[in-house]
Amino acid sequence: MCFRSKAFITVLAVIFITGSAFSQGVKRVVVIKIDGLPGYYVDRFAKERDNNTGRSVLPWIEEVFYKKGTRVPNFYTRGMSLSGPSWGQLDTGQHLQIKGNVEYDRYTLHAYDYLNFFPYYKDYGLSKKVDMPAAEVMDQLKIPLLCDAFPFDNRYTSPQLYQRGNDWDLLASGFVKLYPGSTADFLDEWTLGLNFRSMTADQAVRDITGKLVKRPEIDYFDYYDTAFDHVSHHNNDDASRLVELKKLDRVIGTIWVAIQASSRADETALVLVSDHGFNSREKVNSQGFNLVRLLTSAAGGGHHVITKRRLMLDYDLKGPYPLTPLIRTASDESYYLKGRSGPYPTVLLDFDGNERSSVHLRNSDLNVMHILLQQLQANKLSASLKAAAADTLFEIIGKYAKNWQKTVDQMDEELGALHRWIEAQQKILPTLRMKTNYDSSPSLRGLTEKNRRLAALTNIAVETETDYRKYLSTLRNLLNLRRETFDARAVKIEGLIAAGAMGEANTLYQLQNYVVGPSAGGLTLDAAMRLDLDKSFTRVNYFELLHNQKVRNNVQPELSNRPIDFVAVRVPAASVSESLMSDAAVNEDPIWLYADEDKQALILSRTDKSGGQSYRYLPVSGLREVADGRVTFQIREWSNGFPLKYFEDRQFAVPVSERAMWLGDWHTEIEWLRATHKTTYSNAIIGLNEQLDRHPLLNGDDSALSTDEKLIARLRQRQRHLTEADMLILANDHWNFDVRGFNPGGNHGSYFRVSTNSTFMIAGGAKTGIPRGKNIEEPYDSMSFAPTILRLMGKVDDENRPVPELYRSGFRKFPGRVVKEITGK
Repeated sequence: MCFRSKAFITVLAVIFITGSAFSQGVKRVVVIKIDGLPGYYVDRFAKERDNNTGRSVLPWIEEVFYKKGTRVPNFYTRGMSLSGPSWGQLDTGQHLQIKGNVEYDRYTLHAYDYLNFFPYYKDYGLSKKVDMPAAEVMDQLKIPLLCDAFPFDNRYTSPQLYQRGNDWDLLASGFVKLYPGSTADFLDEWTLGLNFRSMTADQAVRDITGKLVKRPEIDYFDYYDTAFDHVSHHNNDDASRLVELKKLDRVIGTIWVAIQASSRADETALVLVSDHGFNSREKVNSQGFNLVRLLTSAAGGGHHVITKRRLMLDYDLKGPYPLTPLIRTASDESYYLKGRSGPYPTVLLDFDGNERSSVHLRNSDLNVMHILLQQLQANKLSASLKAAAADTLFEIIGKYAKNWQKTVDQMDEELGALHRWIEAQQKILPTLRMKTNYDSSPSLRGLTEKNRRLAALTNIAVETETDYRKYLSTLRNLLNLRRETFDARAVKIEGLIAAGAMGEANTLYQLQNYVVGPSAGGLTLDAAMRLDLDKSFTRVNYFELLHNQKVRNNVQPELSNRPIDFVAVRVPAASVSESLMSDAAVNEDPIWLYADEDKQALILSRTDKSGGQSYRYLPVSGLREVADGRVTFQIREWSNGFPLKYFEDRQFAVPVSERAMWLGDWHTEIEWLRATHKTTYSNAIIGLNEQLDRHPLLNGDDSALSTDEKLIARLRQRQRHLTEADMLILANDHWNFDVRGFNPGGNHGSYFRVSTNSTFMIAGGAKTGIPRGKNIEEPYDSMSFAPTILRLMGKVDDENRPVPELYRSGFRKFPGRVVKEITGK
């Protein structure tokens, strides 16, 4: 550690000690994590009385959290209401880095599948993995999880999306207890289907209740359960979901009783938290819209589409293979790539998010280059067309040459640093212990897990370097082409157009004028004997295409006949500056929301010198980007029907007569949250910015990093940028895009309040200082969770800075607000 780093931690320690009076008496915490549980739904049934007993139908939740604890009913997921991103924010307390359940790398086609447990357990059994993919990404980014604030010996974590390590004992014990006692019961159970989903959850409850009493040294427990989420996807009746709530209620009671029986009851906090809510209503079936079918059609572009989930699973005659890396859906209507879906997919689609989908489109200019190379190699063009096509090809290469060269140069530096890191680890790994005996001590298990984690991260780094160098070789080939010596017949397209690669992200202009193939009339010359780009290619405006989708026979009057609510994209700040008023100046990229040609909006954001965030919502229409990058639009007066519909929402906490003026001004994040959180779209202003903004990595004292560490950090930031989709598509109310089965019970993933409202309740022993019977009306979001828990335990100060021990472990200042009504300040 260098002198500057030591000095920084010393100063941090002094500051922390002088401000340590905030610490409450929470020394042990048990976190119950429930997937997809809306706070409003818990509240509804906690207040419902059982006709036979007169007590709540959820008696333990009422007893523990309503009478003896504190509730935060206006608690929201900060980004989209999706498990992968939402748990990431709850577990880290930092801005979003993972922004989907599935993410793709535009250069290499690497798929990050955060929800698939099967490959993880296979690789863990083969000693290739230690952590789930989401935890591995966090480790690469050097962002620790909440459980990392506690030593391995002093924590118990259950299987979950951000899983640290694995305990085969839990799986084995759970599997044994899954079987009924008698042969007849077993056969009945087998016929109906064994409940494997509850296997690990039930065993985790048994483990936690036992260890609470027998392992007093453990300071952190967590329990994770997805049953409520799964039931809600498939059933929209209250009875089915109430069954799961009652099971949860019994779990809470079981754990609470175990806490009271332990020697540390007075200093233990029990927490109930969820990642998001749920959009489900009795007598309304969630309706599905097939984006894959649209995009493979000629009208949608004739794309070869890649997904990470099998389509229409319920109608598949063969069982799904969970280890399949990618699912390819070829288009029979491809304009120029028929039969080439293997090497050349043109869309990467993440529909795993139900009410939203993100779309990567292959770069439009990459399509043009591919088409021109095909046409030139076919050798059917006239001499003048051949010359014009070649000229256009090199004009496109020239357009990108500077950025491609910068990418090659920078990534060569980054991959060189990564390679040196790999070599250093490969020298160390053979000397490290990788296995333990069944009866090994927790300390030894923790050490071997740490060593295996390093081995897994090294293997990932090797694959990363290989994949990126392969892509960079195609960029070098393009940069080395020369017009004067170019012979299309002498080149291989695969050597110039990387297989599987989407290329650079599309600009707004490209998305509004996207080239999907040659025109019906083929390549055409203009009057100047140059290639006529308008007449030579077939184009699609994807915003208009998506808006125009509608169903002809809608049998549910509660649903719109248009499945798509709006499309969101980020727009470069420099491109809109000329069209904005002087008082609307921004220093961050705005977000454009497209509902239709006349009803659009820009979410403007800016950060002040102190780091404070503020937003302005601007109604616009006719937004266009021209080829040179300038964006034009018309600013509109406020009226009904603009995206997010705040102006007409009765729950918007601003008087009707003042709304136009209020919406026309800049407001801080907390002002927006307080004004909008009970509206239909709740905290969408904040959530959309969180989802689409680029959040820099937190390296703390940058001067303490070596040159190679800085280069690897730059590579990690680049990798996050490469997973950013071209468009975020949001579904209308009760519509969804989940092509696996369309989840008739209900869905989540949108910015609707029913989907973003999640659960946060806490109760504790006599020494914890946690208020009893308190209901907090102030709205908070998921970025408040981790710092609030750590503040209660004395691990962060009153400015959200971690103690020196945590700082050395990678923790940095938390940007979210602590729930001061719980912590006391």
